[in-house]
Amino acid sequence: MRSINVNKNKKAQVWVETVVYTLIGLSVIAVLLAVAKPKIDSMKDKLVIEQTISSMNSIDSKITSVKAGAEGNRRLVQELKISKGKLIIDASSDEINWIINSKYEYSEAGTPAAVGNLNILTQGTGPWDVNLNYSYTGLMDITYNGKNEVREINSAPTPYTLCVENMGAKGGTKIIVDIKEC
Repeated sequence: MRSINVNKNKKAQVWVETVVYTLIGLSVIAVLLAVAKPKIDSMKDKLVIEQTISSMNSIDSKITSVKAGAEGNRRLVQELKISKGKLIIDASSDEINWIINSKYEYSEAGTPAAVGNLNILTQGTGPWDVNLNYSYTGLMDITYNGKNEVREINSAPTPYTLCVENMGAKGGTKIIVDIKEC
């Protein structure tokens, strides 16, 4: 009878060891994820900001191209993907802003930075608000759908298409550039 009890104890010991090793392995994986996830999220946000800069430059090139052309000149900004943040067309201030809440500090907080004509301002202490801004004040009059209003375009899984059109000077000296969703 003693030999039967010894085998049962050995079988129980194997199961206890299996559970302990599994818990140790899961703990190690959890610690690695806890350390690596913030860095991965930061790098993903850095990539999103760089793609946003590219999209903002595309919008700016369409606007300046339309302004340089004749009245009625029209361009499309196609496949404008807003995966994070929001695009704000502020026609009352003649500005276009893209604001992203980010885990990546793109520039020194509180200090404006410029990439060409694009102004970038990082604010906060983490997560940061990264504001990418094109200002057309004094250069042209930006309208949204023919009105001087503020329009927010939020992130969505499907890309947007914007129409940019030269509306002429219309009684003023500045050319009116109208932006709307197509």
